[in-house]
Amino acid sequence: MRLRIAKPSTTGARIYRVELGEVDERPDELATEEPLEIRLIQGDRRRTVAVTMRTPGADLELAIGFLFAEGVIHRPEEVLRVAPCAEPGEACANIVEVELGEDVPAPELAVLERHFFATSACGVCGKAGLEALELRVTERGGPVRS
Repeated sequence: MRLRIAKPSTTGARIYRVELGEVDERPDELATEEPLEIRLIQGDRRRTVAVTMRTPGADLELAIGFLFAEGVIHRPEEVLRVAPCAEPGEACANIVEVELGEDVPAPELAVLERHFFATSACGVCGKAGLEALELRVTERGGPVRS
């Protein structure tokens, strides 16, 4: 297995400041933003659940948090493995696979289907109203049942 180095969260850039006809050039750092594909594996089924934009870094935690927030998983014990994809190739750096136990009920992924752009933003933008922001977890970490 080839070791995959995490992509940096910043990208180097050159900036130019012009003042009184003088140009000052210097290095700067910009936040990196790249797509992340989250794949769900259960038995012999492998499905893409979502593609979101993110700053590389905490990709495994982002994938697990996304699946929990969307109600796909409810407890840590349901996850057997979370890792960058095992297929060779550059694109794998932007794919996280989450494997569920075979005894975990298959999630209904149709409810996750989106027909709009999803971002790694906090989730407030784009909501229809404040009621859509209701917290989905209890103090003990379990899902809120409506």
